[in-house]
Amino acid sequence: MFKKISFVLLLIVVAFFIVYFFLFNDSYKKSLQARVYFGLGEYDKAFVLSKEAYLSDPYNRMALTILNASKISLKYEQYIKDAKKYLKIIEKISSKKSIDSSQLAKIKLICEVMIAQFEKLKPIVISDGDLVETAAKEYKKFKKIYEELFNK
Repeated sequence: MFKKISFVLLLIVVAFFIVYFFLFNDSYKKSLQARVYFGLGEYDKAFVLSKEAYLSDPYNRMALTILNASKISLKYEQYIKDAKKYLKIIEKISSKKSIDSSQLAKIKLICEVMIAQFEKLKPIVISDGDLVETAAKEYKKFKKIYEELFNK
């Protein structure tokens, strides 16, 4: 009988802490919202909410985790945007009949920057696999262009 009463009391205490942390504590509420946005792939909203949650409570580990993960995911998103923009520039240059040395140097510089930028990116366990894979595909395009033009 004593074990049943202590078990019920333990459940009540645990339920109280869950309700307190996720409903009444603003920091944990925001970090939970940030976690949802992160799961939906809205990394900018997740970053803002998790930063607010972390600043209001520096002991909120979920907020810190989502803050760091969304920061990394935003870097991957930016890399993909930059890659598409620079690939269009390279495509525009290569569509011309003749390419002079300054244009070739521009292609080389773009490729070197994008290759180095990708190598600085480090995924973490909770990184979106599709996001990392898309960035890797873009990286391979720059690597291939660089190798074909400048590693002869």
